[in-house]
Amino acid sequence: MGKLFRSGLIGPLQLCLLLWLIGSGSHACAQRLIDLSKATPVVVPEGIYIDSVLASFSDSARIGTVMRGLGNKAVPAFLAGGVAKGIQGILVNPPGDEGVRHCTMRVNALEISEVSGSTSERCYCGLNFELLTRTDSGWVRFFDHAATSAVGGGLDATGKQPENIATGVTEGFAEYSRMQQAGTLPVPVIVHPPKAGVFDGQDRAYPVLTVGAPARGSYPDFMSLRDQQVDTSLNFTLKPVGKNEQLFKLKTTRDDPAPNDLWGVSDGRYLYINVGNRFLRMDRAGNEFSANYNHTGSTQGEVAGAVAVGVAFGLIGVGLYYAMSSGSEMIPLRLDMLTGSLVHADHHGGEGAKKEETSDHLFLYSRHCPVDTTVNIFVYGGLETALQQEGYHVVSLVPRPGPVPVEIQVGEGLPTGIEIITGRTGGDPDVYLIKVGKDGTPTVDRLTGEMASSILKKLDPAKEVK
Repeated sequence: MGKLFRSGLIGPLQLCLLLWLIGSGSHACAQRLIDLSKATPVVVPEGIYIDSVLASFSDSARIGTVMRGLGNKAVPAFLAGGVAKGIQGILVNPPGDEGVRHCTMRVNALEISEVSGSTSERCYCGLNFELLTRTDSGWVRFFDHAATSAVGGGLDATGKQPENIATGVTEGFAEYSRMQQAGTLPVPVIVHPPKAGVFDGQDRAYPVLTVGAPARGSYPDFMSLRDQQVDTSLNFTLKPVGKNEQLFKLKTTRDDPAPNDLWGVSDGRYLYINVGNRFLRMDRAGNEFSANYNHTGSTQGEVAGAVAVGVAFGLIGVGLYYAMSSGSEMIPLRLDMLTGSLVHADHHGGEGAKKEETSDHLFLYSRHCPVDTTVNIFVYGGLETALQQEGYHVVSLVPRPGPVPVEIQVGEGLPTGIEIITGRTGGDPDVYLIKVGKDGTPTVDRLTGEMASSILKKLDPAKEVK
């Protein structure tokens, strides 16, 4: 490049642009956008019509990690356009005839990961969503889905991630259709009105958490454990693997088929999760199931086999590899009650995101404008908050490769759109001042320097809208 500059083939401005592009490219490589428009459309089950999709966490949050480069480096992944718009974009609703139940799909957890085997890769998707509808008694939940699904990734798992997520949604809808046809849909439960970014269920009392120990028997999937729908037809015993106090072999009577596809079992005291051809014993403490996975003496190939066979290890696969390569013998795991995945004990997933460095943007509705009304703020098309005059709200976003679309709207009027950049984290937030004209049209100005500093110093904490 220096030769090109000295030879006069590129000038100073071109050189600066080239350097900027190279720097931007290296930054973009540290993150990956997953574009769901490349996935096979998902058909919504007959009898329901999904009017809207919202996420109960930050719509722009990372949705897991993918492996990039020759060293399979784990990098954060994001949904192009945000979670709500991305998922709604792949849904195909049936005709909205009379009698169709209109509903909202609320996504409580979405996390993807990849595991590399000796000859191919595999994609995992931990997903939790609810179907909510408004009735005369208020909002109710009439179906929810919690599972970890998997698809083959071939030699390019990252390229299969759109289809991986679509498969997770498809499997959830298939379960709804199966339960509807069997007449086993749960009794609707009253819930709070759905709002983007708000999780209504942090302390949800799942049946398995209200009993002293899981009922003895086998569990074909995570939700059967969660809801204590046990199968008692299988006769089995559990034998420890050598001197290992956490891993067990499952033995059945001679006439019983080999339960290779079981999610887990319980002996009436402990829960045991299938991690391949072994069952990992989980200890119960309060509302949490946890275990220490001891891989001493295991090869990476054996762990890869457990990951490939045992879907429960979907979101811990990469963590297992890192722990093994670091020389750690004991890996602390816990059961994610939103997805049924075994995750590293330090991984928070959908049950409460671990605090990350965020890019903060403060929006203030000015009191110095002719119209006093309600201003709605939308991020990625989803309602972020509503402000009255002098009210303010901080939009916190994890850094993204591209600009984030924000719209300001009064009632049904035309929205005013801006784009915010999330490259800077830490320090004072960027400040945006909203004003509404006599005609009800909002304007947004980004303040800098002394004006921004002055605004931040005078803010009344009581006027902040969380």
